[in-house]
Amino acid sequence: MYKKVLLILLVFHLSWPTSRSFAGYPGFVELKSTVCVPIDQQHAEKLPSPWRKYLAFTKMCPLSKTPTSKARVFLVSVWTEDYLNAKQSNMWEEFPSSIIVDDRMNNLGTLPVIFPIEAPTEPAIYFGRWKASLPTEIRVDVYDPTVSGDHYYSPLIWNDKEKRFSMLDKEPKSGSRYKPQYK
Repeated sequence: MYKKVLLILLVFHLSWPTSRSFAGYPGFVELKSTVCVPIDQQHAEKLPSPWRKYLAFTKMCPLSKTPTSKARVFLVSVWTEDYLNAKQSNMWEEFPSSIIVDDRMNNLGTLPVIFPIEAPTEPAIYFGRWKASLPTEIRVDVYDPTVSGDHYYSPLIWNDKEKRFSMLDKEPKSGSRYKPQYK
């Protein structure tokens, strides 16, 4: 049964278009899972207790403007597929949502989804509108092969006074985020 579920998810994943309808926001960087690294012990110790059982499957992803620039904020997330594969289970758990942190692990905000996979959906994270080396806007677009279809969320906006990212509206919007046409 477990292998059948994974096979179905793989088929859905491979059947998604290679040129995603949401991709390509000018001035924004798409977070790629390949830049994420396993969380080290020093950072892991600062995570809240619901993360403890997932630490071996938790990664940190730098949100930097270029591959060589230093990140001021990071995304911390559970690699859910790795966890379920290791556990040999297809039973989804109440995984902690992905969080945005600084280099001291202060929580700066929470994503409405789990990156890189929240089965059967695949969120895409874009960050930009830079203020020095800090992205001040994070966009979350979700590719959903189910009948619900693709959707997106209101952006997480940096509040300099509160030193946090927050969303005005946490409800998903159906379809693609509006992208202005540049000439």
